[in-house]
This record gives sequence, structure tokens and C-alpha cells, in this order.
Amino acid sequence: MPSTPQISVLLVEDNVSLRDELSDFLRLEDFEVRVAGSGQEMNLAVELNMPDILVVDLNLPDEDGIQITKRIRSSLPNIGIIILTARVRSTDRKEGYESGADVYLTKPTNPIEIVSVIRNLHARLKPVTIETQWELDTAENMLYSPDHSSVKITSSETMLLKEIILNGNYVSHEDLIENIGMPDKNDDINKARIEVLISRLRKKISVIINPNLFIQVIRGRGYQLKTPISLKNLRPTKNKLN
Repeated sequence: MPSTPQISVLLVEDNVSLRDELSDFLRLEDFEVRVAGSGQEMNLAVELNMPDILVVDLNLPDEDGIQITKRIRSSLPNIGIIILTARVRSTDRKEGYESGADVYLTKPTNPIEIVSVIRNLHARLKPVTIETQWELDTAENMLYSPDHSSVKITSSETMLLKEIILNGNYVSHEDLIENIGMPDKNDDINKARIEVLISRLRKKISVIINPNLFIQVIRGRGYQLKTPISLKNLRPTKNKLN
């Protein structure tokens, strides 16, 4: 009889002692556990291997956990999200659930309870079906629509689209230039290159959907996805636009 796959957990916590203690306990309970101490480390971990469950603190050094929850829920809707935080106010709890968390736990929480919460959440997770979700295959550079239509895009277009998705479906010109490693030091030239990529991408998907309903240019600010897209085959990238 085949063994049941381990539940994969990504623990995002900047308190080293708490992170080590909880991750060790979860491993003893037969979870596959990886850890991150910041939002940036979490991004790299998610790109390397998407977890089943994300356990995230709110008070991280580089990014608030609420913002992390929002963009993970938007870009990777199949992941279960547990907030584990010292913020105990009812307004904090409300904000956590509204950002997309499945469970909101306050510190200190008994590790045994956390184990039960993870298992129960994993058991009730339901994948988003293709009938309601667009999908970007980052390995094959393919974009799939809910009606099974597909569009082949370039690796540069994939990188650009992935960055918008991972930033919660909106990204400014400046952040996009920084995140994808534009080669030119002139921001005007970089913005022009991005606009060419966006224009080319909108033209390709226009055979499937009105491009204004897919991706919107926020003049002078950045770009916003109007259609939710899930990511498939996430993998580390060099974040360098050719």
C-alpha cells in the first residue's frame, strides 16, 4: 500500500528560537517543514516548492504578514494559510481573515493544537478548478484559460506576468523594474521595454479575452491583473530580463 504523502508546511517566523522549536515539533509529527525568516525568504521558498500550508507571523522584518497573506491568497489560492501572531486584538483578527487567512492563531499556542489545525485545514482544502481559474505554467511558458484555450508566451512575458501575480496582482513600474532585473540603468528605457512586453502580451491573449478584462495599465503607476491566475510549476528564476 502506498504511503500517504507528507503535508508540506512553510513556517515564516523571524523569531529564531520559536521557529526552531515549532519546526522541530512539526517534523516529529511527520510534516515536511521548511522555514523562512522574512517575506523575501518566503518568496524564494515558495518559488522552489509550493507548500500545502503556510504558517506566517505578522511582524516580519521586511513585509507585514497581512500583505503576504493577501498576495499569496490572490496568486496561489490552493495554499492553506494560518496566521500565528502575537497580535490579539479583535480588529487584528478581523483584518487577518479579510486578507485571506484560513485560520488565525495567537501566541502562545500549544504546538499540539497547531498540529491539529494544520491537519484539519489540509483535509478540507479544495483545489480551484480550471473552470473558474486561469493558469500560468511557468516551466512551459503557457497561459491557459478556464475554457481550456492556451496561449504560448515568451520567457520574458512569463517572468513579467509571474511578478505581477506574486505581488498580489498589482505592481508598480519601479518594483517591476527592480524585481525582474532590467538591464538598462535608464528607468525611461526600462519602462518602455516593459510597455512593449505588456502590449505584446495583451495582443496574444486578445484572441481569448478582451485584454482590458485581463491586464490593465494604470497610467503613470503600474499594472494590474483583472483576472485571477494560479501559478503552475513555480521554479527559482534569475530575475533577469533578456
